[in-house]
Amino acid sequence: MSGKIIKNGSDAQLEIIKGVVDAANAIKTTLGPSGKCVAISNASMTVEPEITRDGATVAKSISFSNPYMNMGASLLRKAAALTESQAGDSTSTCSVLIKEFCEKGQKFVKSGANINEVKSGMLKASNWVRDYIKKKAIPVDGDMEKIKKVATISANNDPEVGNLVVECMKKVGIHGVITADLSATLDTTIDVTTGMKLKRGWLSPAFITSQANGLCELEKPAILVTGERISSAQILLNLIEPLCKEGRPILIICEEIDDFVVSMLAYNSQLGNLRACVVKGVDFGDARKNIMQDVATLVGGEYVCSENGMTLNNVGREVFGTANRVVISKDSTIIYEGAGDPDKINDRVELLVSRLNAPDVSDYDKVKFENRIASLTGGIGIVKAGGATEAEKLNRKATIEDSILASKSAIDEGCVPGCGYIY
Repeated sequence: MSGKIIKNGSDAQLEIIKGVVDAANAIKTTLGPSGKCVAISNASMTVEPEITRDGATVAKSISFSNPYMNMGASLLRKAAALTESQAGDSTSTCSVLIKEFCEKGQKFVKSGANINEVKSGMLKASNWVRDYIKKKAIPVDGDMEKIKKVATISANNDPEVGNLVVECMKKVGIHGVITADLSATLDTTIDVTTGMKLKRGWLSPAFITSQANGLCELEKPAILVTGERISSAQILLNLIEPLCKEGRPILIICEEIDDFVVSMLAYNSQLGNLRACVVKGVDFGDARKNIMQDVATLVGGEYVCSENGMTLNNVGREVFGTANRVVISKDSTIIYEGAGDPDKINDRVELLVSRLNAPDVSDYDKVKFENRIASLTGGIGIVKAGGATEAEKLNRKATIEDSILASKSAIDEGCVPGCGYIY
């Protein structure tokens, strides 16, 4: 058994910083509208290389044989991934800034400066820069022309992608759900399907079905929505066992669930005995109960709770709903094409509209009602990336994802000149 190798002092710092610098030098070639493409080879060399201009994709692929350099690359990867998930763009700029922080910081430390004072100065400077960027931000709001410009620039100046993202937004609304997927054809197209997005994800990574992107994808699952705390594995197994025997995947959306029950479902999912996923309800208190009822209505099931005179002990498969497809990530759940009765959905929407228009409704409740109505009536836009080869489709899909995220960020906080110009 090999032990840990301990290295400290300037030698360790230099090797870690070298990993940051080498990784940043590879990523920065993609910076800006005139950035170059990067070819990433597959480890097995049996699959065609991936061609991309996305800084985050390049960052994810970088690793070094030197463990200390790899630490530096790992720090850069984490920062690039966080930037991509929160802003959708500027991963290359982020990498270049980190490289400069490391090199300039090391220079000051070598000249005898106190390392804590250097760090404190960097934090103060970053706060000033953040406030400066907010002041200089150009509001976008719902201006489709501005959104199109942001979407096009983020898609490497591809007007086709920019136009498709804006067209999708027009159909589902600027706050609607838009995702990217692969097309079976050469053309990049859009598809709008009815669906709902919940801001809660899977409870255990053992439920993941697609390791490449960390998603649990369930086709035509049986969906159980309950306000009970699930503390008995046996009661739950008695309820889902007939459906498991039919090969149906199971999605459980619940108020609370004991860790032991989650572990049991995760373990059996890993063994292949069943396909399941557990998601906790969104929001708190009465707001959570109302959203859970919305979900049950959308999927054509029943909300199993004591208020409705039901418990998991006295119900059967009739309380389960279904949907055409459900995609669960670490942070969200998207239900595509719920099988609920259109009349019941319309009745629930009318009830929400009447509450929304009530004279005594507060601004807080008004936002809640608007979001719930949008979830029940709005659609989910899908931009399908086309191409002649799998590599081309994957590259285009990554570009579309960046464009969507950048557009959403611009709507929320405005936009500034990119390519590091604002710094």
